[in-house]
Amino acid sequence: MGERRKKSWREIDRMKDRSSHRSSSTPDALERALQDSRMKKMYLEEAEKLFMGPKGRPEHAKDLQKIHENFGKPGFTKAVKHYLKEYGMPDDWGTLMLLLDYEDTEVVAKAIGMLADMADKKGPVERRGLKSKLNTMKLLSEDYEVIEAAEEALTIL
Repeated sequence: MGERRKKSWREIDRMKDRSSHRSSSTPDALERALQDSRMKKMYLEEAEKLFMGPKGRPEHAKDLQKIHENFGKPGFTKAVKHYLKEYGMPDDWGTLMLLLDYEDTEVVAKAIGMLADMADKKGPVERRGLKSKLNTMKLLSEDYEVIEAAEEALTIL
């Protein structure tokens, strides 16, 4: 009998690629994963995090939580300053509401504007709470920029 030459791994892989058992129309791993709704959801969440920039990082949730935990406490200002430096203005209703009690009037005015823009997507309880807070700010604030922002937002609401 003649001696058979051993095939290299490259030759074996090439034969697998040409195998009749392997269809050229089989979906690749990503396509198969996207057919599974759970995997598709996870994939889309990860992709969205990439487009979120710094707000997509895991530390973002921790830094946001620090603002909420320190509200009304001495660490509130420090938590907000750190958050604003790292991520810019927050984009969730709850945190923006907390920023209405922040010391920097420019940040407060921005928060008022953002809340006014979001208000139409909120329920009557949230809108009523915002109106009440803005009316109080309008009466008690000593800063013209805050008063003006509150009055303008109240006309929208």
